[in-house]
Amino acid sequence: MIGPRIREMRMERQLSLSELAERTKITKSYLSNIERNICTNPTIDVIQKLASGFKVHPSVLLNWVDNKKELQSTNNSLTNIRYKINSMSNEQLGELKDYVEVIELKRRKLSLSDLIKFI
Repeated sequence: MIGPRIREMRMERQLSLSELAERTKITKSYLSNIERNICTNPTIDVIQKLASGFKVHPSVLLNWVDNKKELQSTNNSLTNIRYKINSMSNEQLGELKDYVEVIELKRRKLSLSDLIKFI
């Protein structure tokens, strides 16, 4: 259930229910009901607001990523990628877009001859 996870994350960050409510624009009473498992099925919108309030990806909030080291590694990689993308020229961004398209084509398992045509 998500309630204990939200409470744990709130306590780790030393946030009161009022502070989290202010950050997320979710009422304090609704947050309390979620934490106490009275409300066990919050909407995606609520999950996104909570994740934003905690400054994490929704998958962290939902505990889909159990391994904290794996999560930290992923976050570090994404931060590094964002930094590099922000410093690229338009030409480099165009090349990166082309590489991404090739990767997407590979995932669709196109034949080598079709892949060569694309390149």
